[in-house]
Amino acid sequence: MHSLQGFTLLELLFTVLIMSLLMTLGVPQLSLFIDQNEASALQKTLIQHIAIAKSSAANSGRIVTLCPSTAYLECEGSWTQGSMVFIDRNSNRKVDLDDSVIRIRKDDLRLGELEWRAFGRRKYLQFSPMGFLLHQSGNFTYCHHDGNATLARQLIVNGTGRVRIAIDSDGDSIREGSNGKPIACA
Repeated sequence: MHSLQGFTLLELLFTVLIMSLLMTLGVPQLSLFIDQNEASALQKTLIQHIAIAKSSAANSGRIVTLCPSTAYLECEGSWTQGSMVFIDRNSNRKVDLDDSVIRIRKDDLRLGELEWRAFGRRKYLQFSPMGFLLHQSGNFTYCHHDGNATLARQLIVNGTGRVRIAIDSDGDSIREGSNGKPIACA
């Protein structure tokens, strides 16, 4: 007689039960990690693009525009779909033959929305040859599609083009925006 080795039905059920418990606990944390990663990666990219636009304006002695764009030929569309940084010699917010594109952000955000709110309701940022913003300041606000305020992020950009990251100063896991109040995602 040969002895058969294997698992009993009870052992298999117990193993499946333990695996399902571990998955139940792990999947929400993985989802939260992915959501936080998108918000943080976007924040870092925007900081880089602002720094590149500011330094390119100062180095080239030309106006540099940072704006939302999907076709990457002119400023149009939503910040959520992508953006570009380019030397804008005539300040018309279009890439003309004598302009040059410096940087493009192609990622279409899957999990949230990005919005730029600025003085004068301008939907773009323009840097002067001195590296300062032209007559505006404002903030980029990222909101997760489910409205989870703990995932909201904000970059505050002042008139000199300096960037400040909104922080959670009161310890409630929700960052306070440029107005000192918790970032609200509607």
